[in-house]
Amino acid sequence: MGEITISTLLQWTYTHVRDRHAQTLLARLRISHTYLTQRYFLTRDPQPYCDDCLVPFTDRHLQVECPSLTDLRHRYLYRCCGPWTRVSGPGP
Repeated sequence: MGEITISTLLQWTYTHVRDRHAQTLLARLRISHTYLTQRYFLTRDPQPYCDDCLVPFTDRHLQVECPSLTDLRHRYLYRCCGPWTRVSGPGP
């Protein structure tokens, strides 16, 4: 394992959401710990793969990369945030 240094940590921007539940959801999205993509650890099932792309099912794939979800992203995410906003933080 590599050593964690300041340069390996991404800039964490503070959200002005006062609701504890919303803050928890945003934090889990940022660190990619959601039940949808991590439940295989709890159930001891094999890691799920995207049916369309045949890549591991991750939050980043759902939010940014999967071409079959482009229409949904444009309809729901960009409507409220704009295409310039990234929900999951800075890219690679």
